[in-house]
Amino acid sequence: MSLLQDEFLPLKVPAMPAYNGTPNNNMMGILYICAAMLMMSSMDAVGKWLVEAEYSVFQILFIRSCINFCILFSLMPFLGGVQLIKTKRFGAHAIRGLLGFIAPALFFTSLQSLELAEATVIFFVAPFIMTALSVPLFKEKVGIHRWGAILVGFCGVLYVMQPTSGIFDPAAFFVLGASLCYSIMMLASRWLGKTDRTYTIVFFVTFWTSIATGFVAPFFWKPIPLEHVMVVGLMAVLSLLGNVFIVKAFTMGEVGVITPFEYSSLIWALSIGYLVFGEVPGDHGWVGMAIILASGLYMVYRENKKRPVTV
Repeated sequence: MSLLQDEFLPLKVPAMPAYNGTPNNNMMGILYICAAMLMMSSMDAVGKWLVEAEYSVFQILFIRSCINFCILFSLMPFLGGVQLIKTKRFGAHAIRGLLGFIAPALFFTSLQSLELAEATVIFFVAPFIMTALSVPLFKEKVGIHRWGAILVGFCGVLYVMQPTSGIFDPAAFFVLGASLCYSIMMLASRWLGKTDRTYTIVFFVTFWTSIATGFVAPFFWKPIPLEHVMVVGLMAVLSLLGNVFIVKAFTMGEVGVITPFEYSSLIWALSIGYLVFGEVPGDHGWVGMAIILASGLYMVYRENKKRPVTV
């Protein structure tokens, strides 16, 4: 309980001025995002197993969000009570919740035909989107070197997708859509985290995902045995903790510093994909992965050269 209390304790944050680009503990943000990527990669693997078992994505997300909602609701009395969900940004939470429904729905749908590692690599257009959007939204400075790394990273994603080849899978567009929704979600986390608690942000994205999937899931429902419900429960716990750590990461560190460390999920996706599903990426996947990883690490290098990561 002490870990959850640390994550969800109310943040005594007053109304804040526009973000001034000063890091707020980048090292802790990096640790949080690396832990989150391990949990999210494991959750993706569980989701892939479920969709391959021919359960609807909407049914999976509905059960997952309901389990998460029950967990959060049961923890509420121990972490501060009803005041935890008080917010003046209800509409923003609703929009983020809708994106929180669309992003995983698109991603898990893509896993019906894409390998786990391949989908993960394409999804890594997200860090470049977030780094680019951090300039107008948070006034963060991105120099020519990091802009170059963003361009190279996009090229790496296109190489993995192979849009002009005969092996192109249209499911890659689902991953791109999921990546865009995820990017906007994470940037919203940074904005909401200036005034709202971590618990509040996670609670409302879970609440709105439950509502959205609740409308759609009945049309795609199929009987599910108890043991598979427990599998979805594992997915729910991984999702909940992963979301908590992601929110903490983006409310503690700069977007341009934190996002490149999401590449740690490539290692987990490759390992899990091979061990669980026997998947081995093709040559284009390895080359694209190397390009994306190199461009991301170069952004980290440029950031650290500009100023040391604070602790």
